[in-house]
Amino acid sequence: MRAATATLPTPVLSSGLGRGLVAALAFAVPMALAADPALAADDVPREAPPGERAVLDHGHLDLAARVVDGRLKFSVKDGSVPGSKVWREPSDLVLHFGPAHRFTIPTHEEIGGNPIYDVLGKPGDVLWKDGEGNDSTTMLWPGWSTETLDADDLTGPVTVTLAKAEGPGRFVHAQWADDPEWGMKFRLDYDTADGLPDAVELPFNTHAHPLWYFDTEGVYRITLRMSATLPSGEQVSDEDTFAVAVGNVDPSTVEPGDGKPDEPSPTPTPTPTPTRTPTPTPTSTPTGSASPSATATAGPTPSMIPTPSPAPTRGTTAPPSAPSPSVPVESVATGGSAPLPAPAGPQAPAAAGGLAATGAAIALPAGLAAGAVAAGGAAVWVARRKRAAR
Repeated sequence: MRAATATLPTPVLSSGLGRGLVAALAFAVPMALAADPALAADDVPREAPPGERAVLDHGHLDLAARVVDGRLKFSVKDGSVPGSKVWREPSDLVLHFGPAHRFTIPTHEEIGGNPIYDVLGKPGDVLWKDGEGNDSTTMLWPGWSTETLDADDLTGPVTVTLAKAEGPGRFVHAQWADDPEWGMKFRLDYDTADGLPDAVELPFNTHAHPLWYFDTEGVYRITLRMSATLPSGEQVSDEDTFAVAVGNVDPSTVEPGDGKPDEPSPTPTPTPTPTRTPTPTPTSTPTGSASPSATATAGPTPSMIPTPSPAPTRGTTAPPSAPSPSVPVESVATGGSAPLPAPAGPQAPAAAGGLAATGAAIALPAGLAAGAVAAGGAAVWVARRKRAAR
């Protein structure tokens, strides 16, 4: 890998082939500029929206650094349609170096013995190269541009780093440089054959077209990073990847950019509206299982000894008391109910000489006893009357 950066050279006139090449370039480039309506057009490029894909197989292109909304941005100025320039995202592009870009390295004898192409391959090797401004209507002519920048935007040059290159073969960026013996030679700024990264510095107001060479057909993906310093001292950069289809490749089958399909933007998940959680009503927790209690059973009511009452008046008897109904009483221990004798209700008034009601348990015996006593009394009284009459 070479030095970290290289600055675009200024050709130096020398003897021999060098002067001839420089003179040819000095004539050919202005003629190409005049012949290319896209270069002469002074229209303002439109901004292509991100995602507007394009396959470019001819035309004047500028890989440009510009400042947009206070940030450095890497864009491609597409001049493939005369009079209609477009700023495009590099990741939306496929550059097609098709059959018109095919080039065979000449022998030394064919170019006056100059070994200038030896850094690229052997005589007879096939390469695919940019148009060099010869005919941008049939070939691609990509270059650099910092024409929109000045000292109000940045404090120094833009560094363009070839950070990554993927493909089936070698990719080279070259510049014309002075050679003391042959006048001109290739200086390689980017060369994937000797390792990456490689970098080049672009001063303000640069518009230059380096030489692009690929040595194998196929699909390449090239990642460039542009970096610079804002007047505030902040370091800024922008990096992007574009695809290149070289040789006998159908560019319509090539995915732009890094080759990965665009991932759909995630659908934001709506934030659920918080809902009040009802507070559970506290319930008493039993401390233990209640043991079943024996159901209370009414014991026999002790019989009451009847108290003799004055003898009833003849012809009257005390009516028996009605039995009191049993009332169910809730059992506290078991939660059920068991029939217990109800307390005696209000006593019915007894006839003169009768016995008081004592409850359901003694009502009938008491009535019978009272009747017996009354009958006995009456018998004694009758006997005494008979005795007295005698």
